[in-house]
Amino acid sequence: MSYTSSTYLFFLAAVFFVYYIIRPKYRMYVLLVANILFYLAAGWDQFLVLLLAAAVSYAAANKMGDLHAAFKEKKKQGDLDRKQIKQLKEENKQQRKRILIRGLILNIGILIVFKYTNFLLGSAYSILDLLGIGHGTQLFRLIMPLGISFFTFQILSYMIDVYKGKVEPQRNFLKYLLYISFFPSVVQGPIPRYADLGTQLYEEHKFEYDNLRDGCILILWGFAKKLILAERLGTFVEQIYGNYTMYTGVIFLVATAAFSIQIYADFSGCMDIASGTARLFGIRLAPNFLRPYFSKTMPEFWRRWHVTLGNWFKDYVFYPISISKFSLDLNKKARKRFGNEVGRIVSSSIPILAVWLLTGIWHGASWNFVFWGLYYGILLLIEKFVLGKYLKKLPGVFQHIYCMFFVMLGWNLFVFDDMSAGISFARALFGTYGAGFCSRETLYLLYNNAVLMVLLILGSTQLPARAGNWICAKLRGKETILTIVKNVFYVGIFLLSVAWLVDASYNPFLYFRF
Repeated sequence: MSYTSSTYLFFLAAVFFVYYIIRPKYRMYVLLVANILFYLAAGWDQFLVLLLAAAVSYAAANKMGDLHAAFKEKKKQGDLDRKQIKQLKEENKQQRKRILIRGLILNIGILIVFKYTNFLLGSAYSILDLLGIGHGTQLFRLIMPLGISFFTFQILSYMIDVYKGKVEPQRNFLKYLLYISFFPSVVQGPIPRYADLGTQLYEEHKFEYDNLRDGCILILWGFAKKLILAERLGTFVEQIYGNYTMYTGVIFLVATAAFSIQIYADFSGCMDIASGTARLFGIRLAPNFLRPYFSKTMPEFWRRWHVTLGNWFKDYVFYPISISKFSLDLNKKARKRFGNEVGRIVSSSIPILAVWLLTGIWHGASWNFVFWGLYYGILLLIEKFVLGKYLKKLPGVFQHIYCMFFVMLGWNLFVFDDMSAGISFARALFGTYGAGFCSRETLYLLYNNAVLMVLLILGSTQLPARAGNWICAKLRGKETILTIVKNVFYVGIFLLSVAWLVDASYNPFLYFRF
């Protein structure tokens, strides 16, 4: 069920109506039923995978919670000295760690089986071909469950937080399933933490007009980004990427810039719809985009793009590796043998490369995503240890150009599953085919999309925000007129979105495949 379909809007309206007409203490179960129906629309077999992952993590978390409670109970009895308490604490920790490891292995295993089986088999077959060893050709036809990468990370963070004692385990399985399967965020995120989302889901929310208004505006913005911007750009980008041998010169740069805006409009539009949907029920999801294309450095860009994923890797991969015994020992040995500076570089490089390798793998079961992740890992290291001190001395506009150039270059790795096609496109982008700067076909395509390109250029600046602020300033004190102007604007966006919705064929959000 696509977020930008009429089916979803009718579904959302029905859930909203039922949610607020029943007694507040039962409203969370309305959301649970809605979650199940939403997921069943993708297929009952996919829902069974979600249910299995939830059951495994539920059991593991509750077992760890029991061990926490048992330790606290023994400690309260007061008949243990400090040494015995310390020993008991360590034994309890080791028991919890064993349960955590089993839970992590099982849930990561579910992710690997349903998302990466064909990729792993295909890679193995390629190696066998190189060695001249015969093999079968049939791959498993496993359907990747909707949002499996997202709900798996929710599950992993929940189990780790329970292990550390940061959150209490949820003893009610239905409430826990509500958290794991929350339909606004289960497909594309944001990736919520139990401490943030769980408490909100279980509260008794009352109807508030502000939530209805803000939620509808966010959903409207999401529809506009997806249907008006991303879909129109997608048609243009597909024309170039799918037929790049027909074009030459500047069109490749234009297509790369267009895809950069398309993926932002597509993904952030989905986040707006997800956040707006949750807001209708009085629930606030974490922000996932903070104007990333206004960044001036690579680290800044990734603090603004897909914020919840970046925070997840920082908390559950980067920091644990950085303070691990292996990393600390390696740091000491490197400093002792090569000096403090080399030791610092070595110890910093391992967690950064690990994070970005896993980030690439998380995004997709294909080698281009692996290289995309390593591309950013290496780029971040180069900026951290070599370019950073020079970039700080440049004017802000040049820092921005530097950042956007490498971001757009990275999207070409991201979009081409076929590595040979990606390499050919990159060669064409940099003009190594010896083609001219512009051709008749290029001029024709640019002419047909001239209005779209102008709107994109204007939309990529501060002009729309400044224009809105200027109008609001001019109408200050004239609240009635300002309200009319805002409503006319929103109605215009709504009508355009409806027109594109009626006309458009089914084009799922780009991140649906993750």
